[in-house]
Amino acid sequence: MKTALPKVLHPVCNQPMLTYVFDACREVGCDRLLCVIGFGAEKIRATYADQKDVTWVEQTQPRGTGHAVQVCKPCLGAEDGELLVLAGDGPLVQAETLRQLLAVHRRRRSACTLASSIMANPGSFGRVIRDETGEMIGVVEYLDATEAQHQIKEVNVSLYCFDAARLLAVIDDLRNDNAKGEYYLTDTLGMLRARGYPLAGVPTVPPEDVLSINDRVQLAEVSRLMQQRIQRRHMLAGVTIEDPSSTWIDPRAAIGTDTTIRPTTVVDGRCRIGRRCVIGPMVHLRDAVVKDDQIVEHSHG
Repeated sequence: MKTALPKVLHPVCNQPMLTYVFDACREVGCDRLLCVIGFGAEKIRATYADQKDVTWVEQTQPRGTGHAVQVCKPCLGAEDGELLVLAGDGPLVQAETLRQLLAVHRRRRSACTLASSIMANPGSFGRVIRDETGEMIGVVEYLDATEAQHQIKEVNVSLYCFDAARLLAVIDDLRNDNAKGEYYLTDTLGMLRARGYPLAGVPTVPPEDVLSINDRVQLAEVSRLMQQRIQRRHMLAGVTIEDPSSTWIDPRAAIGTDTTIRPTTVVDGRCRIGRRCVIGPMVHLRDAVVKDDQIVEHSHG
């Protein structure tokens, strides 16, 4: 990212990208969040200082996804039940995807249920490996995959649901004898299967939800997709947006039904806009309160 700001604090439509991940987890009933942090740890802690359901776990050296879970082990103790594992730089994750993941995990009683995506151009994502019956048997990272495995279109998107007790029983057995010299969380799938535990794969993640952020170009692309999602939510709830391409709406804004948002309008911050209003054209509202049946033109709130 070429930045002094921790990546997960970079804003996507005015909110740190990590906020979207936290919100998706809370929406499906997660009441305890463990967040593994390293670079910029104090800035991240300070940003979420008021969020009491978050436990911060420091990973002083980035040694892979498996190691990130290993450092959480003291906080998990003898934890039993369902453990979701997500990437903090994937703000496009949706609560509905997590609900589907949890539903399959419970129905199949899996040791691990992995969400995957089918991609026409899978690039450097890890490939999901299935047996001749279609059952998922593991994941191979791109750098460790064979040329034949590179042709697989189903990819791992770093979104898992584990049986916590079973994961904790094998997590310390991970080895780093791979192309990156890292401890891969995906290696636990083969370890769990070797113990006779069932695995499940859920290929339901839309390719556009898979985008993570590693540079400013990807940040802009993810922000564009997030803005489309925000506007779609308002339109389906009864708000008219005349020109979505010239409109920008903060994810924290509330807009009443039968309100019209006219072109080149920005609804910024925690705006509260009533019903049957007309906002714009060429309006920038910031943390404004607009009562029902109001017309706002060329105004700064």
